[in-house]
Amino acid sequence: MKQTHIYIAVDSCSPRTSKKNYGYILECEVSGEAVTRDGYGQSEGSYHKAVLEALAAALERFTQRCEVTIHSENEFVLNMMELNLAKWSENGFLTAKGKPVANQEEWIRVWEASKNQIIHGAIGRHAYSGWLSGEIERRKEQNNV
Repeated sequence: MKQTHIYIAVDSCSPRTSKKNYGYILECEVSGEAVTRDGYGQSEGSYHKAVLEALAAALERFTQRCEVTIHSENEFVLNMMELNLAKWSENGFLTAKGKPVANQEEWIRVWEASKNQIIHGAIGRHAYSGWLSGEIERRKEQNNV
């Protein structure tokens, strides 16, 4: 099974609702060489929502079953993927009190894109943290965001 990595960065970790810019890098080995693909976007919402949108966009690019390690500084999202995502899917993405989970739409996208993958989380800064942050800032300046 192919081993792949998703590296995620967001320009703001503020929990407040605001525009946030994100980027991700997909990395896998093809014929003995590391191959990367990147993607960028903008989210209106919390830090968690921006990370989930980046994650969903990255996962939706997969065309085959892989073992995926997700690298992010967002401990909450990675922990919820491991501890609650499958339970939420069985419960219609509702909390124990019967209310929709926060960022329900994004969690559903992540579930749909990840349910056939083997997922691992790696919390903290990663090899692409600095590069992604610089690229996000460069793109913001280019687009006057």
